[in-house]
Amino acid sequence: MLFIVGAAVMLPAQAQLTAPVKNGGTTIVVTGNRSRESNVEMSDWRMAETPHVVVFSQGDETALRRTAHNLEKLHFLLSVLHGQVDQPDETIKIAVTMIGDVAAFEQLRLTDLRWQYGPFPPAFEKTIYYDPREEGSVLATTEEGVNLVLQPSVGRKTSRNCTREQDRNPAIVDYYVSPRVTGTGAPGTTTLTYDVNQILEQLAVNEVAFCQWAESRVYAAFAQNYLMTYFPAAYPRWYLQGFGEMFATMEAGDDFVEYGHLPPGYAKVMRHYGLYPVTHILDGRYLSGEGRAWTPYHAWRLVHLLYFSEEWKARLHDYLKALARGEDLQTAARALGDPSQFQSAVTAYRGRKLQAERMTFSADRAPDPSIRRLTRAEAGLIRGRLELGARIEVSDAGPDREKALTRRLAWLDRLRDNATRFPALTENHLLLAEAECRTGNPEACLAAAERVIAQSQTESRALVWKGTALAQLAARAPAVERRPRLKEARGFIVKANRSEPESSLPLIAYHDSFATAGEQAPDVAVEGLYQVVQSAPAAPGPRLKLGEELIERNLGDEARRILLPVAKGAFATPEQPVAAALLATAGATRARR
Repeated sequence: MLFIVGAAVMLPAQAQLTAPVKNGGTTIVVTGNRSRESNVEMSDWRMAETPHVVVFSQGDETALRRTAHNLEKLHFLLSVLHGQVDQPDETIKIAVTMIGDVAAFEQLRLTDLRWQYGPFPPAFEKTIYYDPREEGSVLATTEEGVNLVLQPSVGRKTSRNCTREQDRNPAIVDYYVSPRVTGTGAPGTTTLTYDVNQILEQLAVNEVAFCQWAESRVYAAFAQNYLMTYFPAAYPRWYLQGFGEMFATMEAGDDFVEYGHLPPGYAKVMRHYGLYPVTHILDGRYLSGEGRAWTPYHAWRLVHLLYFSEEWKARLHDYLKALARGEDLQTAARALGDPSQFQSAVTAYRGRKLQAERMTFSADRAPDPSIRRLTRAEAGLIRGRLELGARIEVSDAGPDREKALTRRLAWLDRLRDNATRFPALTENHLLLAEAECRTGNPEACLAAAERVIAQSQTESRALVWKGTALAQLAARAPAVERRPRLKEARGFIVKANRSEPESSLPLIAYHDSFATAGEQAPDVAVEGLYQVVQSAPAAPGPRLKLGEELIERNLGDEARRILLPVAKGAFATPEQPVAAALLATAGATRARR
């Protein structure tokens, strides 16, 4: 019988290069057998960990420390704003990887399957990869900023890369205008304002370009992930985008955080592209990418108005609640009132003083990160793990299918080579086992898992992948052999679960062993799915599986709650069409009762 824990106990986390890590305590420990030789080759990669984030970087250690520390401060800020401070937290830490410049980021060809950036004009280059995985969300962005060129100059082209320090020099890229302190708000907060007209007067002619700070992208994506993790719902994409952009320009000190600042280049974007009709936003037409340009700064403007204005904040809450109940866009939009009034408010937001806010707090609320340097062998795992979500799934048709298959094969070959070159590092074999099992190569998956078990018989992830490989092989076996072989396969998965009852991996594998065999999952496997959804609320995969099981059990209302963030969520995912169909089924069942 599978051992299922009810409420997970908060324990100090053990940060591993490939294993999920629960939010809470911080202990950097890398599993696997490292060489005991004194001349182990070290890499230029470092790993920083705080109670709520793990960050990998090849860049400057000071910059890594600042990024990880600021993300922890952002987590605390968001928790204060949403009433989550000191609440029990069963979720898995987000893993952030910082990757060189724009060219290095693009070379990875990280295809977004479950999150989309935009649709924005080509000038807004994509430097974010986000994947809400079942073992915890993964985020990647660049170390360096990118110059966004709205209108190129006649002469020499502007460099693609930039830094925040350059952006503060108006002779290089853009004008930076500091906010003014205009009053105090709630206890511990200070109100800041900008005069947009002051910025408009400073705009240059000829080339229209500005630096998009690298940290702004990681802050924006982190804020979106926070909302989808702690408050999963059927958000419209424009709201998630605008919410992220509100925190993208965060300023942080030892005991304060500011948010809501104007993004760099804001006035340039507004002047170049003009306003966007709110009716096209509320009915979803902006998602087509056609017609007038929709940008992250249009999303910032809209959400900033709704978030900071007492007049509109209550309407925003009613609108989001309507969507969370499953209402369609047209019905939900009624909560915002007359569209012409809304449009007038957005238009008027151009010239009035715009607010930002400062929150002060005790410095121990956001502890300094722990940092260590990775060995060369360990660093080799970072790229492979990051690419996992972008390489596993390949579309069944389309012009890019062959290219995707070629990239996947090259990725697998690299993982196989790493496992051969570093036979003592079990993490290499674990990553390879996962890759082989998830790409339909159970024999190779089993071999990789066995190599780990030979070194450590109790390594739970190796037991999971061995059980998964055996279940896949059992499904291919003659009918008379399947039952005993499936029982053997599940035995390894159950052993892994008993070893690490808080880990999502055995719970998912146990449920999937029934789906692989075409059998109905028992209730205990469904209870395991509940635990996975609690650990990774933003991941659509476990939600879809759980929703299917609940509908099979005639639990339509609970199925709707689980499926809504996927079926009517902000992003196009492989799971969305199936979830939408299931949601309709659950609704029909509910109507007949």
